[in-house]
Amino acid sequence: MGSQVAGKPHALCVPFPAQGHINPMMQLARLLHSKGFYIKFVNSEFNQDRITEANRHVPATGFDDFRLESIPDGLPPSYGRTTNVLELCESTKKNMKART
Repeated sequence: MGSQVAGKPHALCVPFPAQGHINPMMQLARLLHSKGFYIKFVNSEFNQDRITEANRHVPATGFDDFRLESIPDGLPPSYGRTTNVLELCESTKKNMKART
């Protein structure tokens, strides 16, 4: 982490891993970033892959002070994440790995 980032306030943004929660959290993260915050946005690997695929034609603009990270939810890609929210939460909690 560079010296510019070290002096900033930090925010860890972790949206609930279900439909309808990621975009509002991203909007909050962008607002905080515009106010000078260092942001780490943590998403499930499944949701991060979907976002990356949907935005594959959008040029990437990297910021040292806005990081995207992903964590495993422990479920196969074919699993019904929108209909089995309780199982999604339990599996995510069980399979998350600490990142530094």
